[in-house]
Amino acid sequence: MLRHHRSARALTAVATAAAIGATGCAGSSITTKPAAAPTDVGTSCAKYGTVKLTVGMSEAGEAIANGFKEQVKSFQAANKNVTVDLQIKDWASSASTIKLVMSGNNPPDVMQGNSGWAINGALWKAGLLLNLDPYAKAFGWTEKFPESALTVNRFTADGKALGEGNLVAVPPAIQYVGVFYNKAVLSKLGIGPATLDDKAAFVQALDKAKAAGVTPVMLGDSEKWPALHNLSLFNGWYVAPDTINNWVYNKPGSTYDDDGHLKGSTDFRSWMEKGYFNSDALATSFTDATNRFGKGQSAFFVTGSWALGDVGKALGDDAGFMLFPAGDSGKHAAVGGYSLPFSISAKTKYPDCAAAFIDYVTAGDEAVAAQIAAGRPSATKAGVNAKIDDPLLKQMVTAYERLSSENGLFTWEDWPTPTMLTFQGAEAQRLLSGEVTPKQFNESVQKNWADYMKTRS
Repeated sequence: MLRHHRSARALTAVATAAAIGATGCAGSSITTKPAAAPTDVGTSCAKYGTVKLTVGMSEAGEAIANGFKEQVKSFQAANKNVTVDLQIKDWASSASTIKLVMSGNNPPDVMQGNSGWAINGALWKAGLLLNLDPYAKAFGWTEKFPESALTVNRFTADGKALGEGNLVAVPPAIQYVGVFYNKAVLSKLGIGPATLDDKAAFVQALDKAKAAGVTPVMLGDSEKWPALHNLSLFNGWYVAPDTINNWVYNKPGSTYDDDGHLKGSTDFRSWMEKGYFNSDALATSFTDATNRFGKGQSAFFVTGSWALGDVGKALGDDAGFMLFPAGDSGKHAAVGGYSLPFSISAKTKYPDCAAAFIDYVTAGDEAVAAQIAAGRPSATKAGVNAKIDDPLLKQMVTAYERLSSENGLFTWEDWPTPTMLTFQGAEAQRLLSGEVTPKQFNESVQKNWADYMKTRS
């Protein structure tokens, strides 16, 4: 039998990563301290001489990854002393290894993590992320970005509150979850996209697709996160965005175990039972689901706007995008806000260069153009107002503006505890497979939240 040996360094890294995960667990005695803000900061790489800057990137979508590679080349061309070692992982792989990687002796200088407690909150609390406030001032990020883009990436110095305090990350783009549709498939079914703006009409379209032998909605949840995004849209039918945000931001007295969330979970489960999702959804990867939708194997694909570049490439003029249909209130709601943000390791030897890189790929003129080319608007103020020629991206931006005008955007429901992302992702699969009832699902999610709240008191 083969035996696998780990070095002392690897074992230390594993132990440290385990400690990071434990910081959010009830009864933990682990004490950590966020990194102090750097002083005397600069805005270029010049002072370091020859630099090898390691960058971790993990956003979904081939178009986004390819666009980022071009940004890296452009940054290197503008900074002749810098070589960027770009390390790209798919989101699921990155999420499962990021704590181990960032707690090691040689972590990436720049890392794309995730807002909320599960990743950036844990890394910040463990002292593994640099406080970016001095760089926000040096590069003018508070002027370049809307405050909402920075607020979701702030944590207090004691690591107890999300949405206030120190800036730990900067996002490159706007993104939210909506509905991609295949115009050719809908045309064959006699369905006009303009008629699908409310829940009843949309469900009728799903029934029509199913009756014609067409998979209504493609879902790929083998990595245990896409289903959560779908579920949040169902919750948005019944729970006000502000109420959801209060729960995500750990406001005392908030709950997931209420009548609105129960209706959302029940509807979500019923879509699986009725065959609105592909029968192999729980075993299908997000990439495979994207490809299958791009090959015309379903009428709809409910996912984030990060898939726009890949869907547009696959379907061309047949690709369409719309908001998830309005519920009984007549208003639209969607989960989203900003893309996976970039942070700087507290162990980097090149903090000014790392910050210059983040500024280049998120906030500069090149960044605005690069995001549009990848199929999404930049998170900057300039990005929201940038000229867009691509019809599919125009649809997405127009829908986003409508969503904003209706105050329908709420943030990701996997943020509020260090373990919610993995816990809720696994439980959502059990919900879809019928292993737990909607009520049991909601109770378990709320218990995870309540247990975490006890550790903050």
